[in-house]
Amino acid sequence: MKLPSPSRLLFLALTLTLAGTLSAQTTLPAGRSLLAGDPLVVFSAKVDPAARDRAAIGVVEATGPGFTRAWRIATLQDTSPMAAIELRALNALPVSTGDVALLRFFARATESADESGGRVQLVIRRNGVDWNSSFEGDFPLTRQWQEILVPFVWSQDFAADGAAFMLRFGFKRQTVEIGGIDAVYYGRSHAFASLPRTRFSYVGREADAAWRREALARIEQIRKRDFSISVQDASGRPVTGAKVTVSHRRAAFHWGIALQMERLVVDTPDNLRYRQITEELFNAASTENDLKWPVWLGEWKGNFSHQQTLAGLRWLRERGFHTRGHVLVWPGHKNLPKPVQERIGTPRQGEIPEIVHAHIRDISRATKGLLDEWDVLNEPFTNFDLMKLFGDGIMAPWFKIAREELPGVALYFNDFSNHDATTDADHVAHFEQTTRTLLKDGAPVDGLGLQAHFNGRPNAPVNILAVLDRYQRQFNLPVRMTEFDVWTRDEELQADFTRDFLILSFSHPSVVGVQHWGFWETCHWRPPAAMYRSDWSEKPNAKVYKDLVLRQWRTNVDGTTDGAGRFRQRGFHGEYSVVVEAGGRRVETTLTLAPASEPAELKVTLR
Repeated sequence: MKLPSPSRLLFLALTLTLAGTLSAQTTLPAGRSLLAGDPLVVFSAKVDPAARDRAAIGVVEATGPGFTRAWRIATLQDTSPMAAIELRALNALPVSTGDVALLRFFARATESADESGGRVQLVIRRNGVDWNSSFEGDFPLTRQWQEILVPFVWSQDFAADGAAFMLRFGFKRQTVEIGGIDAVYYGRSHAFASLPRTRFSYVGREADAAWRREALARIEQIRKRDFSISVQDASGRPVTGAKVTVSHRRAAFHWGIALQMERLVVDTPDNLRYRQITEELFNAASTENDLKWPVWLGEWKGNFSHQQTLAGLRWLRERGFHTRGHVLVWPGHKNLPKPVQERIGTPRQGEIPEIVHAHIRDISRATKGLLDEWDVLNEPFTNFDLMKLFGDGIMAPWFKIAREELPGVALYFNDFSNHDATTDADHVAHFEQTTRTLLKDGAPVDGLGLQAHFNGRPNAPVNILAVLDRYQRQFNLPVRMTEFDVWTRDEELQADFTRDFLILSFSHPSVVGVQHWGFWETCHWRPPAAMYRSDWSEKPNAKVYKDLVLRQWRTNVDGTTDGAGRFRQRGFHGEYSVVVEAGGRRVETTLTLAPASEPAELKVTLR
């Protein structure tokens, strides 16, 4: 008998739970509408040209809680990205940063090729290209009408028509109906926490999840090593009963953070606290923006300089951090510096490849000795302008030049949305094809970067593990989670998924590190994703991180030597201090546990 999969069980549970509960709409607090009229008129369909034959969208009669007509969106073939098929409406009122609002809609999936059910993604942000969203999350749908309540806080000031509400349907083949849409503006009259909301979860969150048990067992196997400390006296005789204290000083796995170099070199009370937490929590780090090409050339506003950047990198090196540079080439028009942008489409366009090569040489030489690895290529799925102009063959020389300039420095290919083939199959496939192209063209690719940004409905851990297995089978390259964060105001969900993401990453043999993309709300690109609030109070996700990384996954043991003068234990890979004491004599030394099948041996002589 075939048992239902966990995702199927969740789908069935949601169906049964919601079947008898949605006979009426939730009564919302009074506010002003953010929609300029009937939602069935205000919202309009937007379909990418490449997806025109994959979508059928219209308004139909529907019997829903409080409404009789609804949008019907049929995704006729598996489609990605999610934004390829969407409904969109603009805000009818001006709003200010920090204002509170709520979007409510009802949805159901009458058909779905995904056994987990249908899906819809909601994004609320500037009407145009912008990653600073006020809300972003995707929701599972059942065959029953489900009320979805989404309170949110405006992340920016917007004039009327300056922001967009986007409902997206670029998923597996499905038919979804959306009705009862309402967007209510509260300004500062209601607290965000006081508004009703729909809470969502992810498959694999349950306390007894099988994947987690298996992952924790793998961690014990692949991240630890047996060791033996033999204690002898000056004559070489074993010392029985010697006290041995073994303290974990630095993990071998890279627990990383993206940092702003200004905060490492400019003394303020907040910056000093920033440095203190950096040293307490992490052993690896990258620059956040300081080494991006336009920043390096002085094109960004803000406190950036070569002197400051290099001083920040030296601060990290002096403290033993594994350091990484981000990024040598980000080949999209908007991320290229003016000297490149100004040549595109002109008779001087042919000069661009050598300008890129010169930049790689310049910044590599300026930072030589300060970095252990570089992101050479970043986000070519959406940033492909240079490849469009010069062909995919333009990419491999970037790696080759970096290798010439930086022998011994690891060179990475980095992208986003490449961690789950069930939510972005095209992105995963493109990542694989680009890696194959680079390797075929002789590019010395040393590692793969998965940015791993998550929203209010995180991916199932088993899906992420499946992609890691897939990359390992094809390429057998180290993988680094380069920009991890969980962007949601549901702090319990955020903490639970942080726990599970750290577990799944630490449990996979190809993963060499997890790097958070910032930790303090005041300077985080998506403030709700931070680990520390602006007042430096810890959020639940910080507590989870510290419990796992600083307590559970460190080995601190003590004991005494046996009759043969031996002290045996098993510890996580990393660097240790070892103190041995007996008869008034004391020796302090070090032990390194690196991956290996045989036990590590350390001999200590008490003189």
